[in-house]
Amino acid sequence: MTPTPLDRPAAKKAGPELLVLSRWEEFTGWLLDHTGRWPKSARFTLTQRIENHALDVTEMLVVARYDPRKRRNLLERTNLLLERMRFLFRIARKGNVMPKRGFEVAMRGVDETGRMLHGWRKSLEERNAGTKRRSRI
Repeated sequence: MTPTPLDRPAAKKAGPELLVLSRWEEFTGWLLDHTGRWPKSARFTLTQRIENHALDVTEMLVVARYDPRKRRNLLERTNLLLERMRFLFRIARKGNVMPKRGFEVAMRGVDETGRMLHGWRKSLEERNAGTKRRSRI
């Protein structure tokens, strides 16, 4: 684990954007490790699609954190990718490609990230509403 500089707050105290990115990074590491164990029959279809979506979510979260102009659009697109992943996990589970325990962990990880994205979007709306109120005064 990489040491963090002392002047930087821990991920849990740094705000919703860093927390969601940190949790998604952990989840993606778990996911990539587990999809590598899926049967070869699914490796170039479901596995590849799910892994690509997970990595796309990572990229979008990083860009959303650092580019305020693209943030709202990226958060919406990221949420759509999470929904696609939910469906792919269901397909993998129904096809006996994904073990039941792995399915539960994956769905919890995607659900948690979705809720965190919602919180991030709400905090942006609240900030924007506060800025608009101040500019009217």
